[in-house]
Amino acid sequence: MGDLDFYETLKHRLNSAKNGAKKVVFMGIGEEKLRDDGVGPYIISKLLSYSDERVLFINAGIDPMARIDDVINFEPSHLILIDTCTLSKPPGTVAILERENICDYVPISTHTIPVHIVIDLIVEKLPDLNVFMIGFVPKSFEGFTELKLYKQDELSLEDRSDNIDLPFFEPQLTKMIEKEADKLIEIIKNLIKAF
Repeated sequence: MGDLDFYETLKHRLNSAKNGAKKVVFMGIGEEKLRDDGVGPYIISKLLSYSDERVLFINAGIDPMARIDDVINFEPSHLILIDTCTLSKPPGTVAILERENICDYVPISTHTIPVHIVIDLIVEKLPDLNVFMIGFVPKSFEGFTELKLYKQDELSLEDRSDNIDLPFFEPQLTKMIEKEADKLIEIIKNLIKAF
């Protein structure tokens, strides 16, 4: 799917007549120390400054359960998860996964609780919530050989402890996944301008 097609698909999902987006939460999920599994936190870290009264960006890391109240309290019409997935497609593929298929394509190895259970708990409180995932087929889940704090030369320890949405470590995505993630970041920026 080309960038313009993906943008149009997401725009249509957010603007459908029945469930037009009023408020949207983007939740990045993943373990930043495992290469491409950090794609969700990477994308969210680049978009945090765009959060406002209509759009909220959450880095849930490996524990989306801990962020349930943040989602519920924001009262979104849409929840868009960003994570790696196990589609039988080439690495670098980016796809939209429907809520009912998420449990089939999202590994639970790096998550404290399976994502579909977290979604069910949120939907229990927000029954009209429209949920889907933007899934990335990873190239590598290798662990880092060298850990570097996220923006270690720019952020103080106080900055880090004041913002739970910042990644702890600098993401080290493969070039292929970083390129696709950067494309999605631009698509999301354009979506929220048009939203």
